[in-house]
Amino acid sequence: MNFIQYAALFASAMLAFLSAPVQADDDIIPVRVVVITTFQFGDDNDPTAGEFGNWVLNLPLPQTIPFPQGYHQLRYNPELQVLGIVTGEGKSHAAASIMGLGMDPRFDLSKAYWIVAAIAGVDPKKASVASTAWAKFVVDGDLSYQIDARESPRGWSTGYVPLGRSSPYQGPPQPFNSNGVQQVYQLNASLVDWAFPVDQKHPFAR
Repeated sequence: MNFIQYAALFASAMLAFLSAPVQADDDIIPVRVVVITTFQFGDDNDPTAGEFGNWVLNLPLPQTIPFPQGYHQLRYNPELQVLGIVTGEGKSHAAASIMGLGMDPRFDLSKAYWIVAAIAGVDPKKASVASTAWAKFVVDGDLSYQIDARESPRGWSTGYVPLGRSSPYQGPPQPFNSNGVQQVYQLNASLVDWAFPVDQKHPFAR
């Protein structure tokens, strides 16, 4: 996606926000939890068509809410006050979708927990297919250098070099906010500590 496409996406999101009608306080939708997924290729109720389907079908998220300023329609459970969003894959889609949601006057997000529920690859020596992982930290992996494996020095285990360093895993560890950017984000550790044993009790975890 080039700069013009980025600008057009941002402009369309802002236009949708600015043209939205003023929301009365009684009509504002309360949100306790926002579940963030990145893709859904088929019907929202199809758990085999992306990350969103299992949440829509099994939580469930029965109510559909139009979301023209984002990538995909929203789904909502009014009893649990859980809102589900598909951001689209990649940082540009995610940034525009979450910005659109955050600026949407229809929702009260002031007390909401945010859960990013997405699939990822894993070293098969570390985990099996269908394993789950709960993170306490997120590292922005784009903020690094990468040297082609054919050109990296002999003995290097990887071509990835941290921003601000000259070799892989070079110490000492850097502050989370270093080199003029935020590189590491600490998540809600107590929430992870609560969720992990609950996840372990799930029948699919056995």
